[in-house]
Amino acid sequence: MTTVIINKNQDIIKLNLSDIYYIRTHPEKPHYVQVITADTNYDVIDKLKNWEINFSEDLARCHRNCLVNISQIREVRFQEKELILGNSGQYRVKFSRRRYGYLRELLLNKGDA
Repeated sequence: MTTVIINKNQDIIKLNLSDIYYIRTHPEKPHYVQVITADTNYDVIDKLKNWEINFSEDLARCHRNCLVNISQIREVRFQEKELILGNSGQYRVKFSRRRYGYLRELLLNKGDA
């Protein structure tokens, strides 16, 4: 099980990578990413590219501003261009048309493992 260390203010939080649904560039704060989990959202000073490089086995880029946890994907809706994440499908993330083939192949190959 892979763990992620997040620095939040004066606190250090140890988080399981499997608990993360997706990571996106922060909509309001430049130079921040937002880590979305079931419990809470974490604002972290970092680049999305660093997450993609360090956790390429578990995270996949679905859009230029978002990475998704591959193990959390429950459904891919091509017409709406969105991924359904979470056990009950509570999270919806848009993907780009350009990334569809990559995501499809990734999910099909990950299912064989």
